[in-house]
Amino acid sequence: MSQIKSNILKKENFNKIFSVASLIILIIFFTIMNSSFIGVYNIKNILTDMSPLLLMACGVSFVLFLGSIDLSMGSIASCAAVMLTFLLERMGPLAYVVVILYGLAAGFLNGILHTKLKVPSFIATLSTQSIWQSAAYLISGGMPMVMIPAVWPYVDWAKISIGFLPLLFLVAAAVLAVCYVIQKKMVVGRTMLALGTNERASRLIGLEVVKAKVVAFTISGLLAAVGGIFFAVKLKSGIPTVGEQYNLMAIASAVLGGVMLTGGKGNVLLTVLGVGLITVIQNGMNVIAVDGFWQKIVFGLLVIIAIFMNTDKSRRNLVVK
Repeated sequence: MSQIKSNILKKENFNKIFSVASLIILIIFFTIMNSSFIGVYNIKNILTDMSPLLLMACGVSFVLFLGSIDLSMGSIASCAAVMLTFLLERMGPLAYVVVILYGLAAGFLNGILHTKLKVPSFIATLSTQSIWQSAAYLISGGMPMVMIPAVWPYVDWAKISIGFLPLLFLVAAAVLAVCYVIQKKMVVGRTMLALGTNERASRLIGLEVVKAKVVAFTISGLLAAVGGIFFAVKLKSGIPTVGEQYNLMAIASAVLGGVMLTGGKGNVLLTVLGVGLITVIQNGMNVIAVDGFWQKIVFGLLVIIAIFMNTDKSRRNLVVK
């Protein structure tokens, strides 16, 4: 048993080292290709671009702890972005509250579908993904919505920076810290990890299984919606497809940070490594003018590598719950 634990620990340490080393190598490579890559302006761009992805990666980490999956994050973010754009003109700052409540409700719905109706998370969130994506199209009329100048004062906070640190990134970092506290210090966070390790044993010892699952999906929905808010205030527009690619990117970020797709292992704090790696690749390829289609190929390969490195191959017959 001690040998198995030792091997798992070595593997987790290797994954962390791999992510950090890859990040450093990529920064050096892109800097050689274009010296402006490490300029203050581009660093601020990278940190700003990291912010919504970091939120979504934190949220989905809790679902992955269960051994489940959330495929609705991107659609929730897209719907949140167009909702905020639509409501700011009509409700002012109160629109932020409405969109946050929407994110809580969307995540809670996923949790209820999974726990009470016993729908597998893959199917439940794939279904709600379609619902929220359609809602985003209906609200926006299928076209990008541009914020009118009258509401710009409500979103100009997104331009604020403290030194070279954008406020968006500082907010995302604060949320990351809160998520770490939930995982490490709160019973519900530890229960999520226990469920991913052995759900049957967790039930037998009296852990609140349903509560932990619902909370995990609710957090994921909430942070997806906040990510959508970040997209909207950053772009001053609501684009109904803005979150489309972020399902894959958020899951890949969490996995690159050491969260196991099979559940039961991971540290939400380390998602920042995966987010940093993906954002640096994305930004670097833009800086050196790599074609967008090639970028998608690179991301696909990155996900395959991440899953291969972080899958516990000693466990058999595992399915997404």
